Amino acid sequence: MNICIVGQYPPQLGGISTYTSNVKNQLERLGHNVYVLTYPSNATREDNVFEASTVNVPVLRGLSFIISSYRLLMRIVEKYDIDLIHANYILPPALVAVLTKRKKGIRIVTSVHGSDINILANNILLKGIIKYTLKKSDDIYFVSKELYNKALKLNIEGLEEKSSITPNTVDIEKFNEDTSGKSPLKQEYKKPLVIFIGNLVKQKGLEYLLEAKAISKTDYVLLIYGDGAEHDNLKDIIEKNNIKDTYLMGKTYNPEKIIPQADVMVLPSVSEGASIVALESMACKKAFISTDTGNIKDVITNNENGIIVAPRDSKALSHEIDRLIIDEKLREKLADNARKTIIDKYSKINIPYLERE
Repeated sequence: MNICIVGQYPPQLGGISTYTSNVKNQLERLGHNVYVLTYPSNATREDNVFEASTVNVPVLRGLSFIISSYRLLMRIVEKYDIDLIHANYILPPALVAVLTKRKKGIRIVTSVHGSDINILANNILLKGIIKYTLKKSDDIYFVSKELYNKALKLNIEGLEEKSSITPNTVDIEKFNEDTSGKSPLKQEYKKPLVIFIGNLVKQKGLEYLLEAKAISKTDYVLLIYGDGAEHDNLKDIIEKNNIKDTYLMGKTYNPEKIIPQADVMVLPSVSEGASIVALESMACKKAFISTDTGNIKDVITNNENGIIVAPRDSKALSHEIDRLIIDEKLREKLADNARKTIIDKYSKINIPYLERE
């Protein structure tokens, strides 16, 4: 098949970008011709990756992407005889895809990842557009049952018949246990390392992680990797409260090199769809602490292959981090079981439309 994937793509950061890359690689290994339509970046792109232009004005960025990507997608469809468009995220990628469908009659698959339902659907105007987009999609993949159940409440005609639950997966060769014994971060900081990787946005709950660090009774270094709207606010919290051994590290384009150096990985989100970094951390054989959001209970059995705490509970989060820093045997048990979970359940990409060929 000739397939066009629309959505975020490396070097853009985040779970959707990772998912797009994983699906593209899997499809190409199976012999399909894959083209990607994505957002602008400064990267040197492969011949089959195309960037739609946007204006550098936040309030107009989404609209400008819709206009430019629609035109570009029409050209890609015609030039490469596209059979199927796989849109990752509802707005704007899936909307652009269904608008193209009106002209070309191509099959549209939409993957729903989290905030497109958890956040965008709370906006009255966007809710209507989301319902239209999902109604016009031919197949819809939800990364968790929780997201699917939320979508059902939107009362979209025909949703049940065309929906599938397709959990995120991880490349277990790329994300693996580091057996080299070398850790530049450990050499630099000389203390146990607790690491967060993700976008610095409100829904990641990072203020609660900082509170947890401030009241901790153990001596460890907290490294926060990522960028986003909350960066300056987090910096102010760290400085005003004199939270020691806590550093904003900026973006990382190589999480597979950072995660193996952690003693504990943490995700303090207040809202989540299906976390890619959870799977990546567990694949790297790391003890992982997450808040009870999204599909995390589908992945983690508390105190068996990870730790789950309530969202916004800084005291509980602090206690569990301290417990894992102190108890090496517990860390090792969780890490061993985490890696096994990923190998058994989350190492093979599920692409239902390939099964219908």
